[in-house]
Amino acid sequence: MAEEKKKTGGTIGIDKFYYAKQTVDTEETVSYEEKVRVPYAQSVNIETEQEISKAYGDNKVAEMAVSTGSTSLEMQFHAIPIEDRVALLGLEQDEDGLVIQRSQTNPPYVAVCLEKTTTDGAELLGLTKGMFMLPATEAQTKEDSLEFGSDTLSGEFAGRTYDDVAIVRMRVGKNDDVKRQKFMKMVFDPVGTVPEGV
Repeated sequence: MAEEKKKTGGTIGIDKFYYAKQTVDTEETVSYEEKVRVPYAQSVNIETEQEISKAYGDNKVAEMAVSTGSTSLEMQFHAIPIEDRVALLGLEQDEDGLVIQRSQTNPPYVAVCLEKTTTDGAELLGLTKGMFMLPATEAQTKEDSLEFGSDTLSGEFAGRTYDDVAIVRMRVGKNDDVKRQKFMKMVFDPVGTVPEGV
């Protein structure tokens, strides 16, 4: 069997940010509402908390263990539609478009995914369970030259109860829709899905 060539294309952009509200997450099952696309993602920063603990003996390190915490996600967009801000941040909106933020917000659990586009395809990245926090509001006056503003979303993510999966990644070729569908199923509809090698 020939060895598969490693995909080494560098990242050149990000695209296709989706989210879906989580409706159920138990040891028996997990489910999400229909996924929603938010267009014009500009940047992403993902960091997972980790700490290495060390045990000492005989004047040296005897053993090490890694403890892993939550994963923080920060996304910047050209502009986030108001409907998506309402859905992701636990806000309220009436039929006339009036948006209300109560003194205590209750954002829903969501799963998210995006594509880091590469020169030879994409790296797909999904986070399975987390919530977003209210962003700061920033704006400035128009000056002689026009500058566009941007919107930022920040959230914390962890593993879901159903299968303890926190983050899903996959490298795909430019037209590999079969692998993309497998990835989406693992993020948004994993019931009955067991990754190979588990």
